[in-house]
Amino acid sequence: MDVQRLNRLARQLREIALKASQDGAELPISFGELAVVESVARNPDSTITDIVRGTELAQSRVSRVVHALAADGVFITTRDPNDRRQTRVRLDPKVRKQMFEDFGSRSVSAALAETSPRLSDENIARAEQLLDELADLIDGQHASEHGAE
Repeated sequence: MDVQRLNRLARQLREIALKASQDGAELPISFGELAVVESVARNPDSTITDIVRGTELAQSRVSRVVHALAADGVFITTRDPNDRRQTRVRLDPKVRKQMFEDFGSRSVSAALAETSPRLSDENIARAEQLLDELADLIDGQHASEHGAE
């Protein structure tokens, strides 16, 4: 696999993940907004600069998304006690629960079928199995690199 194909696959997987988390509904969230939410979920108390590094989005876009989602109650923002110029961002606990317990446990089968209508039911099941295997391989490598397991 080359980088171009990997990037195309990453975009397709992001689309599948977004559709699966929406569970058939059209939620008003873009891929960029989702990237910011995921970055904050993985790294609570991130600064805008941390989020920019994690998402590779423009600082102005990250700032707009953070401020809009804070106004909507998705994020809780606080001033950094050590540097009052920095804002720390974390997910509201109710949103975190919804993301990980409610949306995060959904099957991706329907989203795979919707985004790849040419796949048979058997191929969808095989794709899910391969994605699970890939996640296990990568998660295992990541865990061993960071002293876990």
